[in-house]
Amino acid sequence: MDQRGRMRRIVIALLLGGAAGALGYFIADSLAKPDEMIAAGKTAGSVARASQFVFYIAGFAFVVVFLVALKVQNTVADRKYRAGLVPRAEVRKPPEG
Repeated sequence: MDQRGRMRRIVIALLLGGAAGALGYFIADSLAKPDEMIAAGKTAGSVARASQFVFYIAGFAFVVVFLVALKVQNTVADRKYRAGLVPRAEVRKPPEG
């Protein structure tokens, strides 16, 4: 079992990366419009480059968001782990007598 939450952090980063990749795909597809280029009779090279643009942007968005999300989560988990290693000091007042 993964007791430190690594799998949970990876799954969350994958979900965020997938959402960013999908958003990047839809934005890039609406900009390049490779399907409309086919219907308009553009050359195969132009359509191929437009399709490559769409997939490169989607992949880039996925990778960047995945790495950033994983790094942030790992940093937070590392801080919590290190804070758990330090014993808590407590100041007690001597009893008045």
